[in-house]
Order: sequence, then structure tokens, then C-alpha cells
Amino acid sequence: MYIVVSALIIFNIEGDSFETFFDAIYWATVSLTTVGYGDIYPVTTAGRVITMISSLFGIAIVALPAGIITAGYMEALNSEK
Repeated sequence: MYIVVSALIIFNIEGDSFETFFDAIYWATVSLTTVGYGDIYPVTTAGRVITMISSLFGIAIVALPAGIITAGYMEALNSEK
């Protein structure tokens, strides 16, 4: 859901940089996973600000649950010992 919302926002702001909506989804996926190939990128200031916010929010969406899940696994392992 986050990828689609990010793609929709950037597609509307950066009309010239992204030819199709699929390009925007590709950009959002690559940005969220912090791979960042650099083949598609925003060129306007507004697009770059959205990219920075999207990247930070995307990291928070992935990193926070990963830490919580890992803590749960560690607690389960320690309780078995």
C-alpha cells in the first residue's frame, strides 16, 4: 500500500520524469528497499523532497517492525532455555 501511495504522489508531482505509472511504482519499490539504481529519479525540488520523506518513512516502516519481530523471537528463544 505504501509503495502505491508513494508512486501516486511522485507520479503526479514529477509528470515529466516518469512516463508511466509503472515507472513510478518501480521507483517507489527501489527507493523503499534502499537499492536506488538511479535510472529513474525526480528532478524537481518538490519531487526530491517527496523522495527524502518517502525514503525516511519507508525505512521506518521496514526497520521498526523488523526490530519488534526480532525482539519477539529472542524473547521466545530465551524463555525456552
